[in-house]
Amino acid sequence: MDCIICKNDKQEEDFNEEHVFPESIGGKYKIRTVCKECNSHFGETIDNKFINSGVIRALNHILKIENKNGKVVPYFKDTIVDSKNNSIRLKTFFDNKGNLKDTEFETTVQDTIVRFDESKSLNTILSELKIMYKKGKFPFPKEIENEEDKKRYFLEFIENLKEKFERNEFSSSKDPIDQISTTSEDEIKLESLKISYELTHEILGEEYFNDSLCEVFRKYLVKGKLDSDFEKKIYFKGITESIKNANDFHYFALIKIDNILFSSVILYNTFISIFIVSEDASKYNLKGSLYEIFNESND
Repeated sequence: MDCIICKNDKQEEDFNEEHVFPESIGGKYKIRTVCKECNSHFGETIDNKFINSGVIRALNHILKIENKNGKVVPYFKDTIVDSKNNSIRLKTFFDNKGNLKDTEFETTVQDTIVRFDESKSLNTILSELKIMYKKGKFPFPKEIENEEDKKRYFLEFIENLKEKFERNEFSSSKDPIDQISTTSEDEIKLESLKISYELTHEILGEEYFNDSLCEVFRKYLVKGKLDSDFEKKIYFKGITESIKNANDFHYFALIKIDNILFSSVILYNTFISIFIVSEDASKYNLKGSLYEIFNESND
């Protein structure tokens, strides 16, 4: 059996299930025509970059889509910096369902990093700091070694902390906390190209190997990146709808118009990609002009 990516003849045990729509975006439809090695290659060069990009990560969080480990991955990564004061950071904690569980603020006062929960009172924070100081766990700068200097530094630190707290500089209620995170068009194009290639093969069978456009698609997927000639070699039309109507709907269609075969890939009911997958539909024994695959299990 030939792998549809590397085209090498391999044994059945060299293949595993490939989620055409990535499992981490709620993908259910699976094929067994991609070998394990190529499946792993896709994960590294295409799927993971798409899944972990800003817009996709945000959509998965908003829609509460669980990844393959059964966990909703939060949009916010680790530490978010307040755009108006880089000395104040917020760390967010989410449960496995993507719900905000807790927040922890981190601030730098006199080059010392202090972390505390947003819900704690000033007295609680000061008590915890004093305990740290007594136990020798307070993070003094390396250049301060003398005990008197440490005591003086700690008292100044406490006073500065009180002032910041009183000015409400640790609260996120006044100013929005920004995190810049983006998704490039190439990440969406490559993911859509991969889905189109795999499902076109699923419908047309091994005969598709003999199509000139099949080889163009395959080479881009093997490289895992696009080039400036991409839209000249493959007709591509991408449409981005408003993400306010996004949902967990993913879809593929193979469409015959005259003697041309087009594919349409829709992700999140938002990103639409259209490709020409064959310029000679007469090569294939097609019984209809429309073939649809919804993101449903084919078990």
